[in-house]
Amino acid sequence: MTQYNGYAAIRPADHFWVDVYHLMNSIVQPRPIAWISSISADGKRNLAPFSYFNICSMNPPMISNSIFFNRDGSEKDTLKNIKATREYVVGVVSYETADKANLSSAPFDYGVSEFDEAEVAVIERGEGKPPFIAESPVQLVCELNRTVPLGSGAGTGTLVLGDVREIYLSESLSSIEWQKGIPPELLNNVGRMGADFYAKTTDRFRMERPTVKK
Repeated sequence: MTQYNGYAAIRPADHFWVDVYHLMNSIVQPRPIAWISSISADGKRNLAPFSYFNICSMNPPMISNSIFFNRDGSEKDTLKNIKATREYVVGVVSYETADKANLSSAPFDYGVSEFDEAEVAVIERGEGKPPFIAESPVQLVCELNRTVPLGSGAGTGTLVLGDVREIYLSESLSSIEWQKGIPPELLNNVGRMGADFYAKTTDRFRMERPTVKK
């Protein structure tokens, strides 16, 4: 096992934030990806992937997303929609859908449906509700708990906390004992890494949680 004896310090305040962004993305990896379906106040659909995503509480279940401002300092469409309607749907990104998820991240004009542009099928949930992502086997229906602004302008995130109100599993997962979790091979998720790199989750190993005798 390699041991490291010396380190060179990098102070983010002394550098351009984009350079630090690339460095941090290459360190904090692989990151899970939330594929977020939302609608605007006037009913326009939006779909976008976000890799600053995780579980942040479990009783009741809550997830977190950090949504950065655009490079011009404006809010992303997803954040606008979540603030306006307070409901959104999170799907997972598999290896099979990675190309479509990546395409849905393109900076289309406000009001353009990424579902259409990336040719992602929609499952309608009724008027005024963000649709399900037909190519995701899992859908988390979330209600906005709160947003936490972390600043303003390019490179700054807004932390979005969402209460998971409903969890939908596709028929392909209906026979599993979900109380023990979904076997990873059934989702075949991908993870976000630095730059243009992603990770498959097919190369796995297992370790049991340690216990301490008392």
